[in-house]
Parts: sequence; C-alpha cells; structure tokens
Amino acid sequence: MADSDPATKKDIEDLKIALTQSLTQSITESVTEVIRDVETSLLTSFHGYAKGQAGRMTSLEVGDAAVKQRLDALELRVLSLETRRPQ
Repeated sequence: MADSDPATKKDIEDLKIALTQSLTQSITESVTEVIRDVETSLLTSFHGYAKGQAGRMTSLEVGDAAVKQRLDALELRVLSLETRRPQ
C-alpha cells in the first residue's frame, strides 16, 4: 500500500487493534513498575521497623537477665537465712 492510497475500513480496524494492544501493554508495564516500587518501599520500611524492634527486644532481654540474676542472688540469701540453724 502506497502512502497516497486511501485507508480502508480494514486498515483502520487493524490500526485500532494495534494501538489498543500497544496502549494496554504500556499501561500494564507502568502499573507493574509502580507496584514494584511500592513493594520495595514497603519492604524497606518493614525491615527498618523490624530492626528497631529487634534492638528493643534485645535491650529488654538483657535487662530481664540482669533482674533474674539479682533475684536469684536474693533467693539464695533468703534461703540461707531460712535454713540457718538457731544458735
């Protein structure tokens, strides 16, 4: 078909189908890219939050261990007082 030939209904329909497919593919690729960007942002945020929570849990566990150690020492002292024979 030469450039000066008039377009037929079939030519226009073929062009319409090609444009629709191209536009659909372009929109799909754009939406997919946006979804991936959002997913990456969410995962990064969750990772940062989890790191902060892990730090807090570690400090609580260390503090808890220190309290348990002091409680054990007190229990031993009380047991020693309770089992002491009167003089």
